[in-house]
Amino acid sequence: MKVTQGVSIALASLWLLALAPAPARTGPAAANDAANLAALLGTPLFHEADRLATKLLAQPGLDGPALALCGLAVLRAGRIGEARAILGRAVELAPDCPEAHLGLGRIARIRNDEDAAVAHLRRAVASAVFFEDACRHLWRAAWTRGDVAELEAVRALVEARFRERSLPLHTSIENGAALLRGLSGRKLFAMEGSFEKLTVPLLGGENGRSRIRMIPLRLNGGAEYPVDIDSASADFLTISPVLAEELKLVPVGYSTATGVGTSTAQVRFAVLDKVELGPVSFRNVPVMVSDLHTFRGLKKGLLGTALLKRFNVTIDAAARAMVLYPLDRPDRLAAAIARDAVAADVPLYCYDATTVEAVLDGAPPALYILDTAAATNLVDKRFFGDHIKPKLDPSRIVRGGIQGAGGPQSVDRVEGLAVRLGPLLVAGQQFNEFSMETLNMIPGRYTAGLLGNPLLWPYRVHMDFRNGRLILEK
Repeated sequence: MKVTQGVSIALASLWLLALAPAPARTGPAAANDAANLAALLGTPLFHEADRLATKLLAQPGLDGPALALCGLAVLRAGRIGEARAILGRAVELAPDCPEAHLGLGRIARIRNDEDAAVAHLRRAVASAVFFEDACRHLWRAAWTRGDVAELEAVRALVEARFRERSLPLHTSIENGAALLRGLSGRKLFAMEGSFEKLTVPLLGGENGRSRIRMIPLRLNGGAEYPVDIDSASADFLTISPVLAEELKLVPVGYSTATGVGTSTAQVRFAVLDKVELGPVSFRNVPVMVSDLHTFRGLKKGLLGTALLKRFNVTIDAAARAMVLYPLDRPDRLAAAIARDAVAADVPLYCYDATTVEAVLDGAPPALYILDTAAATNLVDKRFFGDHIKPKLDPSRIVRGGIQGAGGPQSVDRVEGLAVRLGPLLVAGQQFNEFSMETLNMIPGRYTAGLLGNPLLWPYRVHMDFRNGRLILEK
């Protein structure tokens, strides 16, 4: 993380040089603020960048590149609609501005439109300062689309940009490229089979008491294995080393996974020939192989948002079923919802993981990760200290424990907080104080916490990934 900050700050002056040919409408003071903003955008100082962007936006005569920086800051702060409007103005003034296309490409990804994302992000890799961010998002958008020929072309483009800067290629891209060997001319995640409505049984936890919901997936034409439904995971499928060994996979590459817990987990990568879900199957499926704490010694896995967002989804914990509808037919999901029983209908974003805006106990509205596999809720340490803690009786804050991919962790806990999702107010929720810095820095956006399944399972949970809506039905 420190390296990223250093690179961003060092390149701020390069960004100013890139502005030189533009019309001289941004004054010296605003240009200095813009340079500082460019530096802040490479750090986890989301609030500071947002405040500086607000100051800049109040000044008249900003040019397209300066507006684009403001749009990126607002986007990283989580105000997507406002960011879209600012970036739109930036493109009107400077149609080829790479920073504006970076922001618009990210918004397209957030709205589950990878086609538009790739088009914008290809134009964003020319950025003097943010080319690394643009390359990473372009690679992920192309990865989701799955066209191996396109991925090979994107890799060549990305490698050229890194070579120009005398920088090593990101490990994530190297790991992905290693999985493409032998797959030329094919498509990753190639979906086969047709359906109008696919109902999959929900499985309980190993001890029958877990709130985590799982479904069975058939892997490589063999047995079915349980996988957690984890909307906070950005990836398609993660499996345990024990399961990878049983499937005779040969993992390649290396990375680490961070999350809740005090340790990291080793991650390697492999490709499954086939993943089957009822009559639907996916071919050439890259998977992560990781010894997560929750996987230890088990033949299991977890599916993430990269799989879920290829459908429109209903999770009905009471009926013990997950129902999938074709992504291009949101009307089929809509027809299954009793509108007079809807408790909340709010925007659903794909900041890699599923994300929603919520209000916690009267604090300012903020984005929260929506985590179907979390048995509790988290609140960012800084957000808690600024907005929640000053109003609480200190005796309500007690020590507690949480457990995630990185094992157990001791935290401060508060019971009885209220969460508002649109018109729905849910009282009596447990929240655990947790530093979200790493979880926010990796995807490059600020979330004030995480909402887990205690908030979700009392309702039929509908995820309309085509229209970007989370609907909770009583």
